[in-house]
Amino acid sequence: MGYRERVTDLDLAHIRELPEVLPGLFADAARRAREAGFDGVELHYAHAYTMSQFLSRLNDRDDLYGGSLANRARLPLEVFRRVRDTVGEDYAVGCRYLAEDCVDGGNPVEDSARFGVAFAEAGFDFLSLSRGGRFEDARQPAVGSAAYPYTGPSGYECMPQYVSDARGPFGRNVEPAAAIRAAIRAAGQATPVVVTGGIHGFEQAEGLLRDGKADIVGFARQSLADPDWFIKVRLGRGDEVVVCEYTNYCEALDQKHVPVTCKLWDRKRRDEPGIALTGDGKRRLTAPLWEPGLDIERALAGSGDVRLS
Repeated sequence: MGYRERVTDLDLAHIRELPEVLPGLFADAARRAREAGFDGVELHYAHAYTMSQFLSRLNDRDDLYGGSLANRARLPLEVFRRVRDTVGEDYAVGCRYLAEDCVDGGNPVEDSARFGVAFAEAGFDFLSLSRGGRFEDARQPAVGSAAYPYTGPSGYECMPQYVSDARGPFGRNVEPAAAIRAAIRAAGQATPVVVTGGIHGFEQAEGLLRDGKADIVGFARQSLADPDWFIKVRLGRGDEVVVCEYTNYCEALDQKHVPVTCKLWDRKRRDEPGIALTGDGKRRLTAPLWEPGLDIERALAGSGDVRLS
């Protein structure tokens, strides 16, 4: 697909020096997040990002940061320690990394399980597991366009959609994540594990928690489709949930580097007073307000008559 820098390009000074530069950059970003009032940070060690390249078996650097599993984990652990030293022990610091690279020669779940144990022992507050989404198998971009890592087979594993293979789009990351969680528990660590990727619906999520396959469940696309879906389910109004159709309309917008919205609501009620629209005026940027006709906080607390007059 043309030229792309890799962490193994040690002939380039700025690539060779990444282990010296990245810990400080991550730590500074975490400090800014804490100062801005965020409750914690998630270090991005997944997909096509730089730290994921360091973790991958494809990283054959000949210095202390490539080759063996211990060397590949060295920089992610150094980054974490610098971040922890910067933000303190009383601030949540986790990371997202890949349960499997899903590309030829990349990490299998066995490597990721060993990383999970190392991260848990180092003191990460949570570990969020995704899969795939890498540059190695991305489609050739159009002339003048940037390469996009979710266009190949590994990208499908990261963001499965309703057009699928015999396995279907839902829960493809569950068993690898469960294996990593089991390895962490076998090592005597209780670090919460987040599973993401094609989790569809409240019942499936509850089943994963009940069966010990995850401690937390991530729903990105469903939360975009309906920001109020979890409250609706808690209130027993699940029939009002706007359910994600997994068309990956949102992902296609991201691929074009334009504001990401959901096809289930972005063209509805565009004349609503005060709403933000895209520059061309064709799409609203936030979902229509849900009006349940009750005091939600009192309803969730079970406080008697909560209907709004």
